[in-house]
Amino acid sequence: MKYCQRFCAAVLLSLVLSPAWASLTPTIQFSAEPERAPLQANREARQRVTEQLIELGVEPAMAAERVQQMTGSEIANLQNGIASLPAGAGIDTTNLLLIIIILILLL
Repeated sequence: MKYCQRFCAAVLLSLVLSPAWASLTPTIQFSAEPERAPLQANREARQRVTEQLIELGVEPAMAAERVQQMTGSEIANLQNGIASLPAGAGIDTTNLLLIIIILILLL
């Protein structure tokens, strides 16, 4: 039994004291221009969408917060066609009529 305890203690001690190995990454890999270009384009696209939202009447702080929470694909979708998107869409006259009838029946 003591042999098993000593063996387990030795294994745990060797795991704790084992050295960590890491490799160095050259600086050129992080500062390459092709990798930086998509980030700059994404930043410019976000800025354009923020400006478009402000032009449509959204408060600047709220517009910046909303754009910050958007994904890259949402930014790409909004970048070109933000003015053509329907505002408040999703309820047609049939649904509105149904809601009014239900409200009248409930009262």
